[in-house]
Formats: sequence, C-alpha cells, structure tokens
Amino acid sequence: MNVIDSLTEINIETLSVEEKKELLEQIRAEIDSIDDSLIELLNYRAGKYELLSLLKQLLNLPNYSPEREKEILRRVGKNSKDNLTSNELRSIFERIIDVSRAIQKRIRLKG
Repeated sequence: MNVIDSLTEINIETLSVEEKKELLEQIRAEIDSIDDSLIELLNYRAGKYELLSLLKQLLNLPNYSPEREKEILRRVGKNSKDNLTSNELRSIFERIIDVSRAIQKRIRLKG
C-alpha cells in the first residue's frame, strides 16, 4: 500500500512535526513518480502523431477534426472518478489535444 492510500488509516494530527515532514516528502515522491509515468505516456502518445499526420495527409484530412475531439472529450468526461470532475478531466485533455494539433501541424510543415 502506498503512502497516500494509507492516509485514511493515519490520524495526521497526532503525528509529530518530523513525521508530518517525512510523510509530506513521501507523498511528494509518489507524486513525482506519477508525474514520471504521465510523461512517459504523453511521450508515447505523441510518438503516434507522425503516423497520424501522414495518414491524414494521404487521406486529405485536416489536422483539426472537431468531431473526433468532441468524441475524445465525451469519453474522457464519462471516465471521471472520485478525485477529478468531468470538467477537470476535459480541461486537461483539451490542452493535450491542443498540443497534439500543434505537433501534427509542425510535422506537416517539416514533411
């Protein structure tokens, strides 16, 4: 069990200052690890853009596909769980989509 999951079993207020500091550092380390995983996944996702851009070019499709973006945002919104609302998840993915579109445009300009 990780530190964050075990917080429900700990009365934080009873911890000493040192224990609170240690817990804070442990939680930050877990968040850093999660960030590293997110970066890896985002880079993996971005690696698909070159082929995606090429296929769009060959099919004479624009980079911008409003229906596809709406589909992604609907799917993301349906997958919200306890800690993030549908709107918060959609906001994150709107930014990911913006960056995706910019990268695909850059790829097309290079090609």
